[in-house]
Amino acid sequence: MFISSKMRLFLISFLVLNTSISAKTTSKIVLVSENFNLTASHFFQNDTTDLLVKAFKKGHSKNEIISIPKGKRPDPSNYLKWRYRHRHQRNFRRGASFLTKKQVLDKYGRAILGRQDGLFVMCKKEMDDLIHKANGQLSYVETELGIPSGIWKNAEIIRIDIRKPKKLKLRLPSGNETGANELWIPGGKLPNGYLESVINPVSEGKYTETTIILK
Repeated sequence: MFISSKMRLFLISFLVLNTSISAKTTSKIVLVSENFNLTASHFFQNDTTDLLVKAFKKGHSKNEIISIPKGKRPDPSNYLKWRYRHRHQRNFRRGASFLTKKQVLDKYGRAILGRQDGLFVMCKKEMDDLIHKANGQLSYVETELGIPSGIWKNAEIIRIDIRKPKKLKLRLPSGNETGANELWIPGGKLPNGYLESVINPVSEGKYTETTIILK
């Protein structure tokens, strides 16, 4: 079929324009998809203890802080970058949690929970995930939290949830707290990577108590 030069030029222009529009549309879709994945994966921080290397200010390190005797360790703001500290604390905006034995609550009472120098807590989201993955297995919880095997055997485990930990002076642990042991890691991390913070003692009425069935 005979096609005039004007018609041929029109078809070429149409094809070029259509290809250009298609390319721009595809590029936009990929960009949106990448942004969505980035947002989804960073909505909840899953930093491992290895990433703590980037959290320290120049001239400071994890080993340096650990080597300082308990009671003399500096405030985390002295050696951790502001961005890291800010991101860490944002993970607790939906609440904080911790596990304890019912007999401990019965012995010391429920009027006020925690020591004056700081109560160690996990962020609620990670506690939710931990309990879900444990599927009732006590050994899984012990392993994940670094609890000596068998120490909670036959004990009734209670979960404590604090809805607004920020109002209780939520902060990164300094390692000087009474509850900090030889496994303490600077940067608000448990050995298996879970986030931890400390808060002031919480009074009855500002927390909820739930029995967790673990065997």
